[in-house]
Amino acid sequence: MTQRGFTLMETLVALVIFSLASMALLELYSRSARAKAAHDSLIERTHRAQSLLVDLDLAPRFEPAQRGRDPDGTTWEITMVPVGANLVRIDVTVTDRAGRQAHLQTLRLPGELGMEASP
Repeated sequence: MTQRGFTLMETLVALVIFSLASMALLELYSRSARAKAAHDSLIERTHRAQSLLVDLDLAPRFEPAQRGRDPDGTTWEITMVPVGANLVRIDVTVTDRAGRQAHLQTLRLPGELGMEASP
């Protein structure tokens, strides 16, 4: 009599191999989802920092340090430090609720900030 089909042991081995492969794929998917979320958060923080720099150009008066909190829990900080007689360094740091930061830095002339002379 010839034997047809799989034995119980062969079926169990196949299930173990399938389970291990499935777990590896799920872990890969999970890591890629976390990496995408972190990347999207970086893009949002960078856009917020850029908009703060634009808002700074539109501000009616000079403030050497500013801090704030957005409704979504994101915090931001702007500091301005003179670098020589004719330049001001502007640092913008945006931090999300998870503690991840985006940092932008630029140099401006005092006249661009509505200042007559450096601070």
